[in-house]
Amino acid sequence: MRVRVEISFSFKRDVDPQGVVLELPDGADVRAALRGLVRRYPAIEPRLFGPRGEVHRHINALVNGQNVAFKKGFGTILRDGDGLTLLPPIGGG
Repeated sequence: MRVRVEISFSFKRDVDPQGVVLELPDGADVRAALRGLVRRYPAIEPRLFGPRGEVHRHINALVNGQNVAFKKGFGTILRDGDGLTLLPPIGGG
C-alpha cells in the first residue's frame, strides 16, 4: 500500500520537501511508517525515536487529518492512500 507522508518539522529539509510516498505492507501502522521513513532518511532517526526505539513523546501524527492520539496512537493501522502528517510539538504559555 502507499501512504503519503508530510513533515512540518524543522528537519523536513532532511527529507523531500514535497512529501514522501512510502510503500508499506498491508496492515502497517503509523510506527511502521515512521520506521520506513527512517530507512529512507537515516539522519532523522534520533529526531523520531528514543534510544530504546520508542517514538518520542513530542511527535504528533495525524492520519487523514485526525490525531492518532485519539485512535490507537502510533499503533493506528494505515490504509492504502492515507495521508500521514507529522507535526512539531505544540506548546503555549
